[in-house]
Amino acid sequence: MITKLQVKREGMPISVKHTHEIIEAVKGKEISKATTFLKKVLLKEEYVPFRKYPSKGHKHGVPAGYPQKATKQVISMLQELKANAKNMGFDDSKIVISSYALGRGGYPRFSSGTVYRHGKRTNLTIYSMIDQERKMPQKKAAVEKKTEEDVEKKETSTEVKNDNPEKIEEKTDKVEEQQTNKSVESNDLKAEK
Repeated sequence: MITKLQVKREGMPISVKHTHEIIEAVKGKEISKATTFLKKVLLKEEYVPFRKYPSKGHKHGVPAGYPQKATKQVISMLQELKANAKNMGFDDSKIVISSYALGRGGYPRFSSGTVYRHGKRTNLTIYSMIDQERKMPQKKAAVEKKTEEDVEKKETSTEVKNDNPEKIEEKTDKVEEQQTNKSVESNDLKAEK
C-alpha cells in the first residue's frame, strides 16, 4: 500500500531559488540520508548544486553553494515529516521524498498596509511516499475464562463481608439519627419565622 504524506509551511523568510535547488538535490532520497546531506551542507562539507539558477553560486563561475537559512528550514520540515509518519504508525526509515510545491509568499507589510522595500517570503510543501503497511498496535492478550475455583473464592469473600450484621445495624442507626436531627432543625427554623 502506497501512502502519501506531506508537510507544509507558509511565509518562511528564505530564498525561493535556494529552496528550489535544495529540494531538487534531496528529491528521491530517504529522509535520513537527506538530513545527513543537509547537515553536511550546513557545515560546508558538501555543496548544493545549482542547476536552474547557476548565477546564485558561492563563487563566480561555480554553480554550487551552501545556502544556510533555507537548509535549516528544510531540515526542520523533514523532521516534522518524519514525526508525522511515526504518529500515523509508519516506519520512518523508509520515507522517500517524492515531490514538492514551491512558491512565493506574501510580501511583508507595515501595519498601515504599505509593502516593505526588502524581504521575501516562501511557501513550501514537501510530499513523500511510503510503500509499506502500517504498524498496527498489537491486541492485548485474551482475557482468561474464570475457573470454578475463582468463582468459589469470590463467593466466599462476599460471604465474609456480609457476615457482620452488627456493623450494618450501627450504620443504619446513625443515618436515622442524622435524618431526625435534620427534620427537627428544619421544624425549629419554620417555627422561628
